[in-house]
Amino acid sequence: MDVEKIESDWTMFQNLTQKLDDENINTLLDELSEKIIMCPASAREDSHGCHAGGLILHSLMVTNAMRKINSSLNLGVDTASILKVGLLHEIGKVGSRTEDYFLNQDSKWHKEKLGQMYKYNENLPKMTVSHRTLYLLQSYGVTLTREEWEAIATSQGHHLDENKFYAYSKEPLTKLLHAAKMMVVTSA
Repeated sequence: MDVEKIESDWTMFQNLTQKLDDENINTLLDELSEKIIMCPASAREDSHGCHAGGLILHSLMVTNAMRKINSSLNLGVDTASILKVGLLHEIGKVGSRTEDYFLNQDSKWHKEKLGQMYKYNENLPKMTVSHRTLYLLQSYGVTLTREEWEAIATSQGHHLDENKFYAYSKEPLTKLLHAAKMMVVTSA
C-alpha cells in the first residue's frame, strides 16, 4: 500500500469536492472519510483499482477523463456536474455508514485461483452499486439534477436490465461518464 499516493489522491479528491460548495457532500466525506480512503474500486486483482485507495484513484481518473472529453469535444457540460458525477458515481462501493461493501478475502483458494482479493459483504442489504450510491447520496441530503441522477443511475452500464430503458439517452453527462469510464477501465 502506497500511503503517500493514497494521501495525495485523497487531498486532490477533497480539493475537487470543495469546489462544489455543498455542505452535504462535505458531511458525507467527513463521516465516511476512512471508508472512502481505504475502499478498493474492484474485488479482483485483474480489474482496475483492486487495492486500498482504488476507489478514490478511479474516481479521480474518471473525472479527469470527463473534463478532457468535455473540453476537447466542446460539449458544454457544466463543470460542477462533471465533478459531482465523476467523483461520486461509485461512492456506494463504501457500503453503508456502518458496514463496508468490500471485505478482505479470507479464502486462500479465491485469492490464488481467482485473484479475488476482496469479497462482498453479505450483511449489507442487496442493492446495485448505482442504487446504493444514489441511496447514500440522498441519505446525506446531496441533491442531484435529473441529468446527474441519470448518469449515476446508469453508471454501471446500459447492458444491465435496470438501465436498458436509458440506453438511447441523449444526455451529454450520461454519455460523458460512460465514455470516461470506458477509457479509464480499458487503460488499466
